[in-house]
Amino acid sequence: MGSRGGTRQGAAARHLVNLARLSWAHGSGSASPMLSFERLIGDHSAIAAAAAALVRALQEDALPAELAAGVKRLDAALTPHLAIEDEQIYPLLLASKDAGQRVTAREAIEAYAALSPRWRAFVTSWDEAAITTNRKGFAADLDQILQMIQGRVRSENETLYPMALRGAHIRLRGA
Repeated sequence: MGSRGGTRQGAAARHLVNLARLSWAHGSGSASPMLSFERLIGDHSAIAAAAAALVRALQEDALPAELAAGVKRLDAALTPHLAIEDEQIYPLLLASKDAGQRVTAREAIEAYAALSPRWRAFVTSWDEAAITTNRKGFAADLDQILQMIQGRVRSENETLYPMALRGAHIRLRGA
């Protein structure tokens, strides 16, 4: 084990531990017209697992090809989840009859609006060649994006999903 990225890798690992704590261990539920709390939390667990594997690979001085593959695995978990939230859950919360829900949803959306484009830029920027050339930059960017993901997951788990559940926008469990 080497120490490329040094404290940046340690910071990324701390963010992942926090992300994993926020992602309660539930199954991913089955597909249904209405999303379930169980599925969404399961998605968060899958995202945390993919992120943890990527950080672990970075800490263990994995080859750039392995790190690039880890980015693709995290992308496969994160991108569809963000799309589901942005296309299905947030619009329902913004249209809620409850003014408090609308305000809270709008604030959360504004706070994390940069996550999806920032994630796309991260995925596009950090291929095998770029990681080979600038491993420390990769570690620093990974740390920053994981902080953003952690913040959004916390907001969703603690506030937005419970609001969506109370407003009958999502089910507790998959159908």
